[in-house]
Amino acid sequence: MHSSVPESAGKPAWLVVAVTTAAQMVVAMSNIVLPTIAPKVAESLGVDAVLVGYHVGITFGSAAVASVYSGVMVLRWGAARTTQLAMLFCLVGLALFAVPHLAAIAVGSVLVGAGMGYASPAAAHLIVHHTPAARRNLMFSIKQTGVPLGGVIVSLVAPAMAVTVGWQWSLAALGACAATTLVAAGYARAEWDADRQPAGTVRTEPFGGIPLVWNLIALRWVCLAAVLFSAIQRMLLSYTVIYLVAEGGYGLVEAGILLSIAQVGGSVTRIPWGWLADRLKSGQAVLAIMGVLMVASSAVLVQFDPAWPKPVVYGLFLVLGASCLGWNGIVHAECARLSPPGTISLVAGGTSFFIFGGVMFGPPLFALAYRVFGSYSATFNLLTAAGILSLGLLYLARRRSSGR
Repeated sequence: MHSSVPESAGKPAWLVVAVTTAAQMVVAMSNIVLPTIAPKVAESLGVDAVLVGYHVGITFGSAAVASVYSGVMVLRWGAARTTQLAMLFCLVGLALFAVPHLAAIAVGSVLVGAGMGYASPAAAHLIVHHTPAARRNLMFSIKQTGVPLGGVIVSLVAPAMAVTVGWQWSLAALGACAATTLVAAGYARAEWDADRQPAGTVRTEPFGGIPLVWNLIALRWVCLAAVLFSAIQRMLLSYTVIYLVAEGGYGLVEAGILLSIAQVGGSVTRIPWGWLADRLKSGQAVLAIMGVLMVASSAVLVQFDPAWPKPVVYGLFLVLGASCLGWNGIVHAECARLSPPGTISLVAGGTSFFIFGGVMFGPPLFALAYRVFGSYSATFNLLTAAGILSLGLLYLARRRSSGR
C-alpha cells in the first residue's frame, strides 16, 4: 500500500497537476492533429486519407516501445527531466509533420510517439509522490483531461486553419505549446527530480514494467481491457471526421465540430468519473459503467443518419466522448493502486505499453477492415465488439481483486 501523504511537501500539488496536464495536452494534440486535418494533408500529398491509420499505428508503436523503458528513465533522470524530453520529441516531430513528404511524416510520427511514451510514466510518478493518495483517481482524471481538452482545441482550430491559412500553421501553433510546456516542466525540477537514481540503467530492467504488470493477475486484466479501450478511443478519433465527410454529408469544419463535441464530452466527464471512483472506492466499477456506454453509443454510431435532428447527433457524440474518451485517468489510477510499493513509474510504463499497443493495432486494423466492408459505418462495428470484450476482461479483474 502507498502512503496517503505525498513524499514532498514543497511545491503545491496543483502545480504538479498543472504541468502534467499541460504535457498531456501537448502529446494529445500532437498525435491527433494529422487525423483531424487528414483530408487537406492527403490532398497536399496526393494520397488517400485512409492512410492516416498507418500514421497513427507508427506513432503509437513508437510510444509502446518508448514506454517499455520510460519507467527506468524516470528513475534515472527524474520525472521532470523526462517530461521535458517528451516535449522536445513532440516539438521536433511536429516540425517534421510540416514537411509535405511521407518519409518526414513517418519519422515525425516516431518522435511524437516517443514523447507520448515518456510523458505518462513521468506524470504518474509526479502525481503519486506529490499529491494526496485519497484523491488519486481525481488527480489522475484531472491530468487526463488534457487529452480531450487538447483534442477539442485541435478539432476546432486545426481544420479552420487548414482551409484558411494552410494546414502547416496548425503544426506551428502546437510547436509553440510544446516549447512552453518544456520550459514550465523545468520550474521545479530540482525538487521533483530529487528522488532520481542516476546509477540505474535500462539493463537493470530490460523489459521495463511489462513483466511486473503481466505477473500481477488483476493488473493484467485491467491492462488488457485498457488495450481495447485505447483501440476504441483511437479508432473514434482517427476516423470520425473522415466518416462524417465521406458518408455523412458533412463538411470538414462541421465534422471537426462534431469531433470536438465528443472531446468536450470526454473532457468534462473525466473529473466526475474520477470523483465517482474515489467515492465508490472502485475504479473497476466505474470502468465497467464506461464500457456499457461504449457498447451502446458505438452501436448507435453504426446506424448514424445525417437526417437525424442535430440535438440527437450532438447528444450521441457527447456520450461517445464521455465513455470512449473518459477512461484514461481511472485506468492509470487503478494501475497505480495495484502496483507494489516503489514501482509506480515501472508499472506506469508497463501500463502505457499496453495502452499504446491497443492504439497501435486499432487504426491499422480499422483501415484493413474498411477494405473488406467497403464502408466506414460498417467498419465502426469494431468499436462495439471491442467494448463487449473489454467488459469480460473487467469482470475477470473484478473477480481477481475480490478474491485477493
